[in-house]
Amino acid sequence: MFSVLLFSWFAIHRACCAICSENELYCSSVFDQGQLENKRNTINMYQLPSAEQLSVVTVLSKLWDEKLKYRVEHGGLNADEAFNFMTREIDTFFCTFPYQQHFNLCADVKNNARARDLRTKGNEMFHPKVKRYIEAIKLYNESIACSEKGSEERAIAYANRSMICYEMHRYEDCLENIRLARDSNYPERLAEKLKKREENAKKALEMMKSAGTTSQARKDYADEIKLSFDAHENAPQIANCLELRKNDEFGRHVVTNRQLNVGDVVMIDTPFVNVLFDDLRYIRCAFCCGERLLTLIPCEGCTVDMYCSEECMSKAYKEYHRYECPIIRDVRRITTEYAWTALRTVAKAIASFDHDLQAMKEHLDGLDASKVNAFTIDWNTATSKDVYSTMHVLSTNQNLNKREILTYEIFVATLIHLLLIQRTELGLMCEANPELRKLLFDLVLHYLQTVRNNTFKRYFLKYLTSQPSYSLEGTGFSCYPLISMLNHSCAPNVFNLPLRDHRSAIVVIHPVRKGEQLFLSYGNDHTKQSRKERQEELWETRGFRCRCKACLHGYPTLIELGGARETYFQPSRMLSAIVMQETKKILELASEMRCYLNDHDQKYPTYQLCLTQMHYMICLEKLYGFTSDSADYWKYCNP
Repeated sequence: MFSVLLFSWFAIHRACCAICSENELYCSSVFDQGQLENKRNTINMYQLPSAEQLSVVTVLSKLWDEKLKYRVEHGGLNADEAFNFMTREIDTFFCTFPYQQHFNLCADVKNNARARDLRTKGNEMFHPKVKRYIEAIKLYNESIACSEKGSEERAIAYANRSMICYEMHRYEDCLENIRLARDSNYPERLAEKLKKREENAKKALEMMKSAGTTSQARKDYADEIKLSFDAHENAPQIANCLELRKNDEFGRHVVTNRQLNVGDVVMIDTPFVNVLFDDLRYIRCAFCCGERLLTLIPCEGCTVDMYCSEECMSKAYKEYHRYECPIIRDVRRITTEYAWTALRTVAKAIASFDHDLQAMKEHLDGLDASKVNAFTIDWNTATSKDVYSTMHVLSTNQNLNKREILTYEIFVATLIHLLLIQRTELGLMCEANPELRKLLFDLVLHYLQTVRNNTFKRYFLKYLTSQPSYSLEGTGFSCYPLISMLNHSCAPNVFNLPLRDHRSAIVVIHPVRKGEQLFLSYGNDHTKQSRKERQEELWETRGFRCRCKACLHGYPTLIELGGARETYFQPSRMLSAIVMQETKKILELASEMRCYLNDHDQKYPTYQLCLTQMHYMICLEKLYGFTSDSADYWKYCNP
């Protein structure tokens, strides 16, 4: 049983992580070449789950051993018969198993006592002998999220947050937190202290404005990124040189009808769904993903999501959060990230039909997936239903799944489905209509499989105080209707650049000849992993044996290429420009690297070319992507 449990966890967890994980080698190779050999063992895809996630896998493992395994593996069932058998057995299991108690499932309610405890811990981080301001802010934010609306606990947490803002010279944020504290019934006995801080913050702000400075962190970015060629007439987000084709070997895939060079931008896609990682929910806005930890406000219905503004909160509720809110804490607690992404996809899908499940069912019943082409629909006039259809037809690879993986997906889908029925308005919609109830389950399972095969990680450059330098940090997952058409290569010729406005740009990093296919990496890159590691992970998570040129020709890892340390330019030049936020200098370096990659591509792979390619991508990420605020902001992580 234990071996099955581990296999189930490894396969499922890696299905999520291997698609899009960023290991330490990437960042270290950019900023610290001397430590490359020490990173050989840092790639660990076999991360163990939390105790609560492990509990789900343990229960499923026992169910598999005792009820499912023999019939599925030795019962002579075809794929459809096995699927129907597992679905029936798991549904029957949940009818008698006390899953609510076993998984500690309960309504997410505000808790002032917990909010008070969190605020106390924040005070400890703020103490003059500690001064871990960012850690204190995160604890205050969690306190705000846990506290009841209009409570003293929330008001004092806002006031404490204003105190840190003042110490960090973020005077505008300080004044905003003072306003929030007063709106939350800040206690009269403490009012004088808050008033004095407000007066001091206003004076300091006026002095800074008079001096021509600002209290907020500097934003120094390049101009908005644009397509390098004319766009398709009906698809302004796609360069007109791209064509979507289909054959037996590659399925749907994208080719170019002209020569593409390094630096060309050929697609700028908007994700159908975004999900913020759990460890950032008290740092970034749950809707726009902006880093606003000093001014976040909470959802009043749950203790999970926080937002940068009332506008983002309202948009989130309308687009998906009304269905997530009652169950998202439990779903995040007991399942993996791609299950949260599936839940949000279901919620957005239902919202696309004005929350009418019957209309959605009729649309799907009449949908011919073979005729849905994201490259040929008119995006200028596309409705929310049209956009949804491009998402719905993305590959699930259910026929390639190992049956243990499929069992896990059915189990999790059943659990999420039950929570949606029990705690959200969807229960009333489905109460008198078994067809709609089945539709809801089918949607959850379908998008569990869809996001596992079509999810990409979004990331940002986080300022590190100890070097100083930047490292790549994940912000969350996104699913795209167009980018998902790109196939995988372990030596990709394009990469996915997450932009600050939620979109992502596809940028060429190897020259692509006319008629050739565009390839992304699904997270398995020859510079980071051996051929054996890549092949095993892609087989387990995607169900195919990779036959890209890196696998066919045995391209080495960057460490294996590292005998020749010289590069044609010093990486310290780029690091210095990035840390100092010298946009003009970064643009010059990126242009220099782009020319080098174009001129020497025929020699690939060499240490110099692989490392230069990494440097080039880092430059683009700094210029166009999310970053944490500058050193003025993050230097307060540690004194």
